[in-house]
Amino acid sequence: MLTVLKITNEKNSGIGEKLLSVFKPYQLKTELRRCGDIEVNYINYILRRGSIKYDKLYNCCIGKRKTILCDRRIPLEGSRLKRFTGIIYKKIMLDNFICDILKKADIDPAKIKISYYDPNAENPSLAERLLSYCTSLTVVSDMPRFYENESERIAESRGALFTVSNDISALCPCDIIIAPTIIKRALPTVSSNIIFTIYPPSSTVTGNIITDYYCEFPRKYFSLIDEDLDEMYLLAGLYSLCGVNSLAQLIPHSCGGSGIKYSADDIIRIIENKYQ
Repeated sequence: MLTVLKITNEKNSGIGEKLLSVFKPYQLKTELRRCGDIEVNYINYILRRGSIKYDKLYNCCIGKRKTILCDRRIPLEGSRLKRFTGIIYKKIMLDNFICDILKKADIDPAKIKISYYDPNAENPSLAERLLSYCTSLTVVSDMPRFYENESERIAESRGALFTVSNDISALCPCDIIIAPTIIKRALPTVSSNIIFTIYPPSSTVTGNIITDYYCEFPRKYFSLIDEDLDEMYLLAGLYSLCGVNSLAQLIPHSCGGSGIKYSADDIIRIIENKYQ
């Protein structure tokens, strides 16, 4: 079962509402939605006065998973509840999106130059997949020996290999940077670089930064959607917490970052124009 939390701050404008807030400072409303054997429990905590009573919220989760879906602005520190991030599913969507657009782009693989930034060697499978779309791939990692072994293994089985470095400056020059991790270091990028990642960088990064990937929500699960919950976040919860493994096969139709959204065709044209 998924648990989704929403906090509604109710304004007390009239005398009656102010009196209600004194005697009933909060209210908990729940709604259970089902699709087959999947259940999503929506909790709406209506706050009229004072602070959130997290012990009451916790009571709603007794016998259920304590990792919940909620807005990242809701403070959960000290509540015994943990916010679900959805990062694992976002990494999968990044993989699917980048491989799909590279497959569709009309570009000679010998011309495109891609850099792959994976400091902790957490996502080696994508590096191997990228070799299907380019012959010039540089992997930058703080674990270079791991990736050197990977490169040798791939060379034996596929006759292709990539360059490995632990020097951040080796990322550039390139056309595309792919970083399926949270970027915590300044990167030597320029404004013309396209950077595909999973979260806004916490350090200085110049370029067209893509952090979000959007899919068509499967009609099968429409009954679980709530208008106040991000659909991709819900898909991530269904995949990671409910075991709906088929959602890993979805291919995003668009992407975005910093308030800008692009269709897959937009991104393909941007990449193709680099080689005109």
